[in-house]
Amino acid sequence: MNAYEPGILHSLDGRMSPDLQVAFHIFAAHWRKVDKDWHYPVHTHPMFEINVVLQGSQQMIIGGQTYHQQSGDILFIRPGVSHSSLGTGSGEDMTYYCLHFDIDDLILRRTLMTVDTVSMSGDTPELRAIRASLDAVISSTILSGTSDAQRSRLVMLNASLQLFTALSGWVLAALPSPVRSTVPGVTENTVALANAIEGLLQESVFTAAATGSRAGSIEDIAAKLGYSPNHCNRAFRQIYGLPPRQYLSDLIIRHAKLLLLDNSLSVERIAHRLGYRDVSHFSKQFKRWTGLPPMGYRQLTAESEPVKE
Repeated sequence: MNAYEPGILHSLDGRMSPDLQVAFHIFAAHWRKVDKDWHYPVHTHPMFEINVVLQGSQQMIIGGQTYHQQSGDILFIRPGVSHSSLGTGSGEDMTYYCLHFDIDDLILRRTLMTVDTVSMSGDTPELRAIRASLDAVISSTILSGTSDAQRSRLVMLNASLQLFTALSGWVLAALPSPVRSTVPGVTENTVALANAIEGLLQESVFTAAATGSRAGSIEDIAAKLGYSPNHCNRAFRQIYGLPPRQYLSDLIIRHAKLLLLDNSLSVERIAHRLGYRDVSHFSKQFKRWTGLPPMGYRQLTAESEPVKE
């Protein structure tokens, strides 16, 4: 650090907070009322799920264990855990809300992956906060059918931020101290390897953005660490619950979105800064990831900015 940097000279003490760039994704969230014959077959998916019964009751099997949900009961399902719904089990209609989410912050994701809790039962401040934020998310889902799309989206964003704040508070309160490093049966060597892979993936994206070089592949990183790509893929997935290639794509798309906010940068220059030699390839990848071409995303963000006097 430069000792003559403004604010440093004559300083007696200080602390820096860590830089944070976090993206979360809520999708396939839905409110639904079903009759007594409704059920959902066994399935798994790579995202987290929160399921809450709003009226009536539901029988769910999660990881081979049966849960009887009553009105207000919340279930938390980790990625890769098989689950199914046997329906109401009461001969009456049932209303539920289901939300799938993912988050690219690996510390929070890893912590959520280690939580064994399925039934969020009890009356603690953390669970009350989760329920309050879920109520806000559910309300925003109902509002999404209104004509004011901009307002309903902002309401959903606000509710989603509340939910992730509440989830962070829940895992902080639920986990023992010191925090368990990983899931049972996984060695500290695996944790260290996964952490090293994460650091090198982030470094490769920052380097690519600064120099225009291609972000490092898992094959390059595995060779640098002295392991096979398969071993690195397995270790990373064990700790973080997603493949390193997906995490790398998430990092690249996050940087692309940030760069597109700078109107002085052309799409071609952004593509080159992220290591793409072919701007059309970058545009196709961006659209596949976001549903919009780069210029469409830039136009959408520009339209949301206030008009300058």
